Order: sequence, then structure tokens, then C-alpha cells
Amino acid sequence: MKRKQFLASTSLLAIFVLLLTNCKPKSDSDEETLLLLAAAASRICANSSFTGTTVVNSTATLDTNTDCITGMTSSMSADLPAWIRNNFKCAVGSVSGSNYVFRAQNIPNNKSYYFGSNSPMYETLAAGKTPAGTNQISSQCLVYSIPSNPAEKSGSKTGTQSGYVSVGITVNGLAIFNNAAAPGDVLASEVSTFDKFNGHPQNTGVYHHHSQPLNVSNDNANLIGILLDGFPVYGRDCRTFAGVTSTPGDLDSNHGHTTTTTHFSSAIYHYHYANDATAQTNTLIGSFFHGTPGTVSN
Repeated sequence: MKRKQFLASTSLLAIFVLLLTNCKPKSDSDEETLLLLAAAASRICANSSFTGTTVVNSTATLDTNTDCITGMTSSMSADLPAWIRNNFKCAVGSVSGSNYVFRAQNIPNNKSYYFGSNSPMYETLAAGKTPAGTNQISSQCLVYSIPSNPAEKSGSKTGTQSGYVSVGITVNGLAIFNNAAAPGDVLASEVSTFDKFNGHPQNTGVYHHHSQPLNVSNDNANLIGILLDGFPVYGRDCRTFAGVTSTPGDLDSNHGHTTTTTHFSSAIYHYHYANDATAQTNTLIGSFFHGTPGTVSN
């Protein structure tokens, strides 16, 4: 087994070297590229060149300058489009070829029951809420590679319940999950486990949102994040580039439609937080991606 792992690693590194010497990324420096490739090979995420100091719940505090947990790197490269560069934080974003790359520790920048009672970021669950078992937030190494020029996928669409670690990333660097619950349940039955900001962790500590993150959007038209196929996701309402706001009535089954938005002067497909038949509650996406999804690892 060790020999197979060694050979696999050696082959992977050889491919990386060939790619680096024959195909210069559009924006990343060689050092940045090597660091990203090293992360993919070694799964090491938390260091100063990636996402900052590994967050420990018992000492976690909010940095009021970055509005992220102290020690986490919050950096968006200058060549990212303004709608990402000016809105995303608590992660490291860059451009590599025809993809946006995000790396995140995936630690919420809000208090939560799921930090644990010995954490400065802990708060009790609201009345009527129930814990998600013994699950607690923990630092992750999520690496997203998302198409920068998304387009509708022809033919059969790709399911959001196809084993993805995450189906997107919020503007504050957190995982977006699909419209499904644990096998045998519907998502509506898990809503009672959401903290005050509509998030909860699964059994390996990945804090995530199926629903609107309430410190980002609260039944309004705010940008919530980007999904794995490259299309943005907004709150319940839609605000056109001309500034007209309404609750859309023309969404498809995956919560999307094509119009201008605050960030796009030309009409673009985008998702909204909306009621989902499968989940039996409101979610950020339905059962399929509109476009071709990129990749995500942890």
C-alpha cells in the first residue's frame, strides 16, 4: 500500500512539473501554483501561504479588522472579477487558467453553539432548537476549482447529490450543501438543528449552509456565494442592474433564472434561495446544477 501511495504521489508530482513548465497559469505566480499543487497533493491547507493558522475552537475569536476568525487568511487576488473580489472574504481566492480557485478553513465568522461551550465563539441554541448530535465545528481544507466562464450544460444535468464535499462557497468562506438530508430524512427535519445563522456541522466538523446564511442575507437580494458550476447564488429576492427589486416568480426547479443582477449588467443565469420540493423547505439550490460543476476537495 505504501509503495502504491508513493508511486501515485510521484506520478502526480511529475504531471504537476510538466504542467508548470508547459502551461503558465493566467494569473498565479509560479510560487502560488506550486503551493496550490502541493496542497492538492499533501492536503495541507493551514499555513501562512494558504488559509492561515489552524483555528482551535477553545481560543477562536473574531478579528474585527477582517471580520474573520483571528489567524485566518482573508485574501482575494486582484485579477478576480469585482463581484468576487469586493464581496468574498475568510478564504483565499485566485484565478488559475479558466477557473476560480478558493481555499478555505471553513470556520464561520459568527458565534455558534457548534463551537463548543469552552469557546469564546460559543452561544446557546435558540429556544426550540435541538443539537445536531455531538457534532462540532472543526478546521477543514476545502479547495474549490470553479469555472470562470460558466455555461448551461447541454443534455443531462449533473446532480447536486452526486457525492460532492460541497456544492459551493459563501461570500464568507463557508461550504454550501445541497438540498438533501441524511438518508431516510428530508432536509426540513434538520432545520431544528440550525444555529442562529442557519448553519450546522456534519459529523466530521464541516460547518455548512443549506439555507440562507442569516449574517449574509435575510430574505433580501444580497449575494450569498458562488456555486460549483460558476453561477452566483443570491438571497430570496432579485435586484436587477437597474435597481428594481422583486421576489422572482419564474425560477426553474433548481432555483435559477436569467436576468441582470446588481453585479451583472448583462443577463446571467443565477440561483436564488427558494422553496425546494425535495427538501420541503427553502434551500440555496435544487437537485441539479445548471452548468458543468468544477471540483472540490477536502
